[in-house]
Amino acid sequence: MRLLFVTAALALALASQTATAATEIHCPPSLLVQSQPDAPTGWSPYPGKDSHVLSGITLTEGDRATQMAAAAPATLAPDREVRRGRSLIQVWEFSGPRRENVFLLCRYRNTQATLAVDLPRSVRRCTVTLELDARGERVEEPKAPLQTDCR
Repeated sequence: MRLLFVTAALALALASQTATAATEIHCPPSLLVQSQPDAPTGWSPYPGKDSHVLSGITLTEGDRATQMAAAAPATLAPDREVRRGRSLIQVWEFSGPRRENVFLLCRYRNTQATLAVDLPRSVRRCTVTLELDARGERVEEPKAPLQTDCR
């Protein structure tokens, strides 16, 4: 089993500061994860660092600490999806006052490590643009970076 240490706290802090100033939040396009293997007796562990690209977002309602500790966090489904050529745009709308906290969870390819940030109450909309193939299926390893935007 590997213990994961996320070394992107600085990136998340900067994203939060930028979001507060401009009320615009974007997931960092990549995440640097440092792993420390649990070595069996007689073996020497050597840590590794891997960069993982953004693969998707989840919007979750409720207390972040409680939801992240839950086996199945309360995720919000997109309010609508718009297909434009080989792109699928998922949209979450927050038109009225929110009773619960909503946070953005940034997910990265080939790791369980994630980044999360509470959305300011001034955020009214989040979008993610996904790349589709000719059959309309989501491309798992898109050519262009995933586009996210909350404002």
